[in-house]
Amino acid sequence: MDSLEVDFIAERNGQREYYQVSASVLDPHTFDREITPLKQIQDNYPKAILTLDELSQEEDGIRQINIVDFLLHDGIV
Repeated sequence: MDSLEVDFIAERNGQREYYQVSASVLDPHTFDREITPLKQIQDNYPKAILTLDELSQEEDGIRQINIVDFLLHDGIV
């Protein structure tokens, strides 16, 4: 079985944020690969998948965010 890992864990002002980064998650297999590690985390800190996709979506509180929007808005929007 593949081991699961999160690409980035950031801390700011005592708050933690988890990020996966992928060029695109339009393929269902890629989306599943990227969201599964975030779903395994059992805390309530924000979690997001950053992509170049124009589509934004949310599943189980985990947001898919366009990387340009993320950078322009200083984090999870």
